[in-house]
Amino acid sequence: MVLLAGFVLGAGTGTLVKVFTPNHELVLRVLTWIVRPVEQLFLGTLFVLIIPLLFSAIIGGVSRMRGEAGMPGLLMTTLAYMLAVSASAALIGLAMANLFRPGDGIPPEIGHGLLSMHVPHFPHTLRNLAPDLHSANGALTLMVIASCAVAAALPLLRKRNRQWLHTQCEKLFVLGMETLALVTRFAPLAVTCFVFDMTVMLGWHLLVYLSAYIIVVITALALQIGITFFVVVWMRGDLAPGVFLRSVQEAALIAFSTSSSNATLPTALKVAENDLQLPARIARLVLGIGAVSNQSGTTIYIAVTVLFVGQFFGTDLTLGGQGMVFMIATLAGMGTIGVPAGALPVVATVLALTGLPPEGIGLVIGVDRLLDMFRTLVNVVGDLAIAVAISRELPLAGTEPRLAAIEAT
Repeated sequence: MVLLAGFVLGAGTGTLVKVFTPNHELVLRVLTWIVRPVEQLFLGTLFVLIIPLLFSAIIGGVSRMRGEAGMPGLLMTTLAYMLAVSASAALIGLAMANLFRPGDGIPPEIGHGLLSMHVPHFPHTLRNLAPDLHSANGALTLMVIASCAVAAALPLLRKRNRQWLHTQCEKLFVLGMETLALVTRFAPLAVTCFVFDMTVMLGWHLLVYLSAYIIVVITALALQIGITFFVVVWMRGDLAPGVFLRSVQEAALIAFSTSSSNATLPTALKVAENDLQLPARIARLVLGIGAVSNQSGTTIYIAVTVLFVGQFFGTDLTLGGQGMVFMIATLAGMGTIGVPAGALPVVATVLALTGLPPEGIGLVIGVDRLLDMFRTLVNVVGDLAIAVAISRELPLAGTEPRLAAIEAT
């Protein structure tokens, strides 16, 4: 509700400024010295926080799995399912964005005018406070590679050293989450600035055009559940889709309310073990990895948003460009942190890599919270669907999947 209030405040004040004082020098000064620095600081801070969260999640997760029987095969099967689900999500997102083209409703001259518009540079000292989006992307890539390298080297460490590293990673993750919670308190202010900026420059009618974008994203998310997840649950997990949906509704509701896969993890574990009656070892591993590595809802969001921004700016991506979006969105769905606003830095990075202005994320940030609720629901339901399939295919020693029991209820 607070974010919605920020959205309304930014749109309302921006509309008043657009109507009564267009192109006034004072308005340009406010945009240059206040509004746009706040936008840059907010996005830059999100980039900085993603790095320690990714590092600690990867290292801590691997160290927890160390030494369990049958773990390598289970881990590889889990990652293979998650990669396939993420690729399917990227295809659905790209297909929906190409088919319905939600960005075409905005007049092309507005997009081209924004591209050619000379935006005054931020004060140098303020710009230095916010990391550049391109350099942040490079740091993020290097951090993921370094985390995987450290995780691969864990078996070479002594037991005491491994335990120490695990403890430090857990502390770092908790610290990062607490810091992110503090930063997100300023999200309403950032939303106000983004919406005010776009409304002043382009007018109120821009906000109306977002309705097509919202419908396309939500429809694509529904197709991910109705096609991909039902295939996984029914054909691979031998469980009726209706039974599956009834069993996971509690976790889906928590995911929708909190917009955080991490916050939903305890409820998802309870649903997996009690309602779906899955083996605990499989459920805990799949859902634990899924909280940080299976964000197919985010994959759809990235794919649709990038094409939407390109359509808005009158820049249609080539087949090669869309292939790049497919690959990056698929991989991003395997590594985006499952916390509110965790996809925003990734979207801005993909925009930059495809030659689109990263600032285009300002078009959709005002409705990001609403869409975050839907895509988090898809993320959590996807984790549970994969857990069902793996429980049927890979029953561990001493455990048997108990899916038939819930079908009889």
